[in-house]
Amino acid sequence: MSSKLPENIRVINEGESDGRNWVFKITSMSGREVIAIAVSPANSSRTGPTWSYVFESEGLTTVDLGTPDSLNNLAKSYEYAGISINEIDRLIITHGHSDHDGTVPEFLAQSGARFYAHESYSALKTFDQWDIQDRGATPLQIELGRLGREKIDSDVYKDRYELHKDYYEARKTTVVDTNLVDGASIPGATILSTPGHSPDQICVKIDNLLLTGDHVLPEITPHPTSKMVFKEKIGNSPLVKSLRAEDLYGLGTYIKSLGIVVALGSEVQLLPAHRFFNKGKLNLGGVERASDIVLHHQNRLERLHSHIGNGKCSLTELTTRLFDRSKLLGGNLMAALSEVVAHLELLEDVGDIEISSGGSITHTDSEPPQYLEFIKNQGVYS
Repeated sequence: MSSKLPENIRVINEGESDGRNWVFKITSMSGREVIAIAVSPANSSRTGPTWSYVFESEGLTTVDLGTPDSLNNLAKSYEYAGISINEIDRLIITHGHSDHDGTVPEFLAQSGARFYAHESYSALKTFDQWDIQDRGATPLQIELGRLGREKIDSDVYKDRYELHKDYYEARKTTVVDTNLVDGASIPGATILSTPGHSPDQICVKIDNLLLTGDHVLPEITPHPTSKMVFKEKIGNSPLVKSLRAEDLYGLGTYIKSLGIVVALGSEVQLLPAHRFFNKGKLNLGGVERASDIVLHHQNRLERLHSHIGNGKCSLTELTTRLFDRSKLLGGNLMAALSEVVAHLELLEDVGDIEISSGGSITHTDSEPPQYLEFIKNQGVYS
């Protein structure tokens, strides 16, 4: 390890420089202990291990698991900490991405734990995640769908589905015992609803420790969702009907959620789901990291706003100007396009641009740009 650890963190098991197999014990300001366990993915992953956190309060609670087919890796990492899966009483998933809930059915079957997740996780997990958005609802979504069909080989997504088909089908049948909402209390912790990267994203607060899932990460800027209009058949399902999509999706929602973390104050220590340990060092951080992520998106908004003012207005042109060519290959192109859409949606919402029914994007000449005022009002800069 390249640096000395703070007094409240102790190494239980030393692993690899990329984070695999590391286990730490972290003590909160009031003496609560949280075990941080790196769960190696079943396949290579640019984000590295998923960090699972275990704490004791009226039994053992674990937060997040890992990728599909990684249950054996989880069990091995638990052993380093002297824990077995069948000792876990409570499972919390920070959000429904496969590197966090990839082994939920097998884990529940082995542990008998009760399953906790955000209420929107229960509502949406029964649907194919790539098939809930009405791509014809707005000009930007229409263009995004067209470019996806035109420029991206559909086999990329078919292969991805086939690789984890069992996971996608099994998660539809899992039963959430407790649906979490903002401010919910569970033994030993409080839940914060922090959507934007994912509609069901939560953070788990244990004293001054905040388990952030993918909401706030070191070294990585989490991908924001675009605004959501559910397909009619999905929006009419009873559980989805109760959700307010405008409160769960979009860059504006993400920035507001980052403001929630900043408001917790400087004593809070963030425990992320990825890159907690990487390149031989522990990535420790506080709420200032949430401010850094907002600044990243503010800079992107500024660049897009400037390009539109210079007449570079198509979604393709804006995306190629914002991202390096290496980020626009294969399936990465769709991620880049959708991120640009998320930023354009915010610029439109605050009145800095107008988007016609035909998809043309123009400045409104608002001075100063209103996105700056929007960001300022979220209290994201401590």
